[in-house]
Formats: sequence, structure tokens, C-alpha cells
Amino acid sequence: MRKVVLSIVTLFLTVAFLTSAYSQEEKKQDFRQYLFPAFTVSIVKTSSSKPSKLMLNYNTVTENMVFIQNGEYFDLVTNGVVDTIYMNNKRFIPLEDFYVEVISEGSFTFSIQHRSNLKEPGMPAGYGTTSQLAASNYLSSVRLKSGYYNINIPQGYEVEYSPVYWVQKEGKWYKYLGENQFLKIFMEKSKELKQFIKNNRIKFDKPGDLVKLADYCNYLYK
Repeated sequence: MRKVVLSIVTLFLTVAFLTSAYSQEEKKQDFRQYLFPAFTVSIVKTSSSKPSKLMLNYNTVTENMVFIQNGEYFDLVTNGVVDTIYMNNKRFIPLEDFYVEVISEGSFTFSIQHRSNLKEPGMPAGYGTTSQLAASNYLSSVRLKSGYYNINIPQGYEVEYSPVYWVQKEGKWYKYLGENQFLKIFMEKSKELKQFIKNNRIKFDKPGDLVKLADYCNYLYK
């Protein structure tokens, strides 16, 4: 997978080449780091051109949108002109240097940052035990003259899904990982929200539960 900076016009001209290379090359690709088990036709909306279609998937390790061109995998780099991406009946928007999936909209916009950590293979630590080295020792890409060449995950490495949740309130984005952080963002309704969390047994490590909580929060602030 090579990361290259392409103009938005050049990028969209590549769509004609995607379908033929897709089925053959997809079988060779390691999909553990991707959000979805396959690349799918997705709609990309930009601020400077009409919506276009690309074969896309989301790499949760590098946190980049990835498209297929001539049988190779490239990061989608469009210099901030992408507004929205519709992929697998889900909506994604850019936030900072990654994309988030919008899960609820109303008074507030709730979203999920789909990200994963790499865990290295267990290494001998003496007395028959093993230890896990920090994933930061693993290079996910190598800089070349043409851009970035992203290597597949080596055998033995594990992909550990570790999402981050975001909400846009009064024009500012806040992230939360647990109940206490969430309630601090909505202190004026913390009593009602805490009761909802308790009654519905909301778990902050389950995306489905977070969708329910986000919808209820938007309902409270109607």
C-alpha cells in the first residue's frame, strides 16, 4: 500500500481501474487491520467537485481511508477537501488527522473513532513465560521518494480494537472513554443520563450501547 498525494481530479479518474483489480488482489491482502472484511463501492463527497465512487475500506491501525488503484492499495490523501464518505451504509467525516463514523445527530453529533493497536508476538521472558513488547516498535510504513509504502501486518502480530468516542457540543469536539468523562460533558443532564446508563446497563466498550446512549442524549436536549 503506497501513500501518495493526488489531486482530487486525478484521484477520481482512478475509479475506472478499480473494479477489475479488486477481486484478484483482495484475496492477497491481510484484512485484520481494516474496519470491514472487504472493500466496497463508496461515495466520496468533496467541497470542490461532484460526489464520486471509489472502492474503499478504513485501516484502523494507520487510521487512513484506503482505496484500490491498478491492484495496489493507496491511502486517500486529498488535502482536506473531503466532506463526507458514505461506506457500507455508514457515514464518515474527517476529524483532525483521521475519520470518524457518525452514529447519532441532533443537538449534538456523536461519532466513533475506529482505531486499533498492534500487539507484538509474545517473546520469551524466562521461566516459561512470555512478555508483550510495545507496539510502538513496529513500523507500519516506510518512507519512499514516491510517498509511503505501508507493509502488511507480520505473522504473529495481533490487532486489538480500541475505539475512541467523540461528541461535538457547541462547536467543539470532546472525546470520552468512560461514564465519568461522558457525564462531565453533559453535567446539566448528568442525573438523567446516569439513570439511563444504569437502567439500560450501558457498557462503554460496546459501540451498540453507545449508539443508544447518544440517541437518548439527543432526545433529552430537544
